[in-house]
Amino acid sequence: MRTNQWLSVLLLVLIAIALVDQARFLFVYPVPDTGMWFGDESWTMLALRALMRTGVARVPEALGSSLAHSNGFINGSVWITGILYGVPALLFSNAATPVAIGRIVTQVLSIFTLALLFRLIRRMGTSVIAALLAILVFICSNVFYFSSHSARLDMVTGLAILIFFYCIFILFEQSKSRIKNRSVFLFTFFSALSLTIYVHVPALIVLPLLYSLWYFGVFRNGKQFAFALAGIVMGTAILLAAYWVSVGSLDMLGSGYNQYYNVANSIPVLHLLSWRVQKINTMDRAVQVWEVAWPLVLLIFLGMVTRVLKHDRFEEKERFILFNAILLFVGWGLFGGPAVFYNIYVMPVMALCAAIFIRPIFSHTIISVPAILLIVLTVVIASFAFIQQERYGNVGTELCQGNDNAVRSILASVESSEKSPLILTDEPGENELSGNRNVRLMTNHFLLFGEGNKSTEQILRENHVEYLLLYSCGAWHSPFQQLADSLYTKLDERMGMFNDLGRSYNDPRWELRDTLRLYRPKP
Repeated sequence: MRTNQWLSVLLLVLIAIALVDQARFLFVYPVPDTGMWFGDESWTMLALRALMRTGVARVPEALGSSLAHSNGFINGSVWITGILYGVPALLFSNAATPVAIGRIVTQVLSIFTLALLFRLIRRMGTSVIAALLAILVFICSNVFYFSSHSARLDMVTGLAILIFFYCIFILFEQSKSRIKNRSVFLFTFFSALSLTIYVHVPALIVLPLLYSLWYFGVFRNGKQFAFALAGIVMGTAILLAAYWVSVGSLDMLGSGYNQYYNVANSIPVLHLLSWRVQKINTMDRAVQVWEVAWPLVLLIFLGMVTRVLKHDRFEEKERFILFNAILLFVGWGLFGGPAVFYNIYVMPVMALCAAIFIRPIFSHTIISVPAILLIVLTVVIASFAFIQQERYGNVGTELCQGNDNAVRSILASVESSEKSPLILTDEPGENELSGNRNVRLMTNHFLLFGEGNKSTEQILRENHVEYLLLYSCGAWHSPFQQLADSLYTKLDERMGMFNDLGRSYNDPRWELRDTLRLYRPKP
């Protein structure tokens, strides 16, 4: 077997080891509904499950909140992700919690993302070794680790954007002869339908979409422009019709003040002159990207340096993809928030760019000294990442086991009642309660997104909340704690390490003790 074949096998084995090692901690890292990064996994899965059950994307458990109703057309048309996540959540609701089911789906989608990334890199003419090297570095980045374990829509968004880049490259190949009108129509039609995956997808691909249409000469061809416009109009019309049939309205962001109004009003493009917003959007975001994806950033940097030193020019297809990637990153900065989970939106494309930059190093049949040095460096990075990821996983395991045991123990007496009681809990308890068939969950969304000017006491009384399950730790206390101390009776209490609030996975601060308390109304 030739040297390059041996190296390909080595990289493939390392990729398999990394994925298996990460999969060991699928349900514990990050901890469900992580407070450290505001995971929101439970409400995402509950909304998708409700979409498949009733045709409306909402959180039925968010009683007293605007989220208990339709999320609006823009955020409530997630039919594809509803099928991918909501159907399994319905079918296997008696076997696992919604978050556990969602994480399994995300893990499968992450593997598909890697396979598609490899296929696209190879289709561009890059060597197998360069493709595997870029994928290994991507996997070793912590952004892939926690995003592939999250029951959110972040990984599927990154996959959708990668599929878009695959499609524009196919059109690029067709443009060397003549792009068919049907291809132009389908391109814009499915771009419009990308809203059925997540609202971030059409927002992030809009600039690459417009540039690609211009590059292919669609704007200069009246007939093709008509087909492109027809695709967008028809795709949008289908979405509007589906939403009207399922909900009976065409509210863009839902009714009342909700999370989506808040998010829509805070996107960076609306605050271009705000130094505070743009500092977070640029410098702070850059630091965050380095923290969660430094192996990938380092590989891109090394590839860029090599290109400059070797005076190696980019091929036309590489320039086309790289310019679209730049537009994607610009759109990401304009229309996407700086939340850590959002980084995965562009990371598969960053891995694609890394493979493009390092292509010349592996373009020869005989492996060069720089190529060997780069592979050795990647193996060292992978080894460091394995050690780090093992530590993160062990921290998550201890926190999840402590929380699950505490919740199950403290609810033992409640579950024995004949009627399933309604329990209001904080975020760390949502996953466990949503998977418990003996109780009913109420989330605390009404605190931020209440339906009317009602006091917390009124909302709890009107919804006949029978118990409060509240958390507190050194750095954070339940917003219901003061109410519980005055109007409720404490039934039980547990102490331990239950969540990652006030902690990091590098420094879990085991000396901090969390408290879980169960209350019921005073007679």
